[in-house]
Amino acid sequence: MQPMVNLALRAARNAGQDLVRRLDRFDASQSTDQEKAKFIADCTIGLEKSIIFELKKSLPEHNFYGRETGDNITDEKQPTWQICVIDDVSNFRVGIPSFAIILSCVQNSKTEHAIMVNPMNGDEFTASRGRGTQLNNRRIRASQINTLEDAMIGYTQPLSFNEEAFDQRQRLQKLMAQSYDLRNIGSNALSLAYVAADRFQGALLSNVDEFALTAGTLIASEAGCLVSDISGAPQVKPGANIVVSNPRLLKALIALK
Repeated sequence: MQPMVNLALRAARNAGQDLVRRLDRFDASQSTDQEKAKFIADCTIGLEKSIIFELKKSLPEHNFYGRETGDNITDEKQPTWQICVIDDVSNFRVGIPSFAIILSCVQNSKTEHAIMVNPMNGDEFTASRGRGTQLNNRRIRASQINTLEDAMIGYTQPLSFNEEAFDQRQRLQKLMAQSYDLRNIGSNALSLAYVAADRFQGALLSNVDEFALTAGTLIASEAGCLVSDISGAPQVKPGANIVVSNPRLLKALIALK
């Protein structure tokens, strides 16, 4: 494992342990909506700052970009770490243990390293460009399944109502109508990682933000997956609806509409 990945994984792991402790102390059933919102804000902002502080001790020349704390760019020639403490906040808010801490290192517009940790079950996904993907220190690869009938497909529900979202809904409805095996775990980031780990054999994901996309695409691609927009184009922008699968299933998923 790359030294920078070890540093980032340690920072993510420490933040995850802190997050679990905070959850254990917080009584959601006796809290108002306002108290829950404050708790989530305290967790996301506080732990994001703690990750940045920890990384800066070893990587003082690097840049940092947090979902909550924004840009901290001092030298554009240096790598930039993108940090998201909770993906997916909706799961976190209601206590569903399916969310991730995400870190990715970007240089010259390319993602060099990605770390994704689910602190609730201990899953730790890591990837470095050209060096493959690991889950809990073991190399993982995408499945070789070549028919949708044998696949489990992850998905997240489109939130918008444009043409692209309509096409994605059409795909999902067709899969459901034919009784294919579908799963929605909520987190786009973890769904991408699950395809890499062969827990899902493909996924139709919607409104994928830049943090999930940056880290998840590297984790998936280094495990042998293909990632595209719903038309099959490999260049995907944040906020897009995407398709991810092993190479044998991609065309079949794109053709569903």
